[in-house]
Amino acid sequence: LSTAVYSIVDSMQFNAQMTFFAHRVDPAIGGSYMTLLNTAANLGGTWPASIVMYLVGQLSVPPTCETSPTSGDVVCSGGREAYFPMQLVFSILGCLWIYFMGKKVMYLSTLPDDAWRTHADDENDDSEKGK
Repeated sequence: LSTAVYSIVDSMQFNAQMTFFAHRVDPAIGGSYMTLLNTAANLGGTWPASIVMYLVGQLSVPPTCETSPTSGDVVCSGGREAYFPMQLVFSILGCLWIYFMGKKVMYLSTLPDDAWRTHADDENDDSEKGK
């Protein structure tokens, strides 16, 4: 269930992110800026997965298995899987991030398009207007 919800939310986030980037991209530098924004977003979304997988491996405790001398069956006991506790911790951290940074993100999203521009073409436009 959590994987299905994650996939749906991930797709919605990707669409919103690309819409935001496309709306804010500076025409003066065009596709280069869009590529930079997308690359930064991709890096921000991929390297945490490597860290999480490493932590799952380090924090998980394998069960101890013994062979029963009478029946020859293998009996395993103990062990601890770290995935679900980590999912809970990181979900709480995500909710805290939204709580504390949500207003700042909403403020950034309401900035006018001009606030996102580099104004690299302004000098050329001003010199042409003066002619």
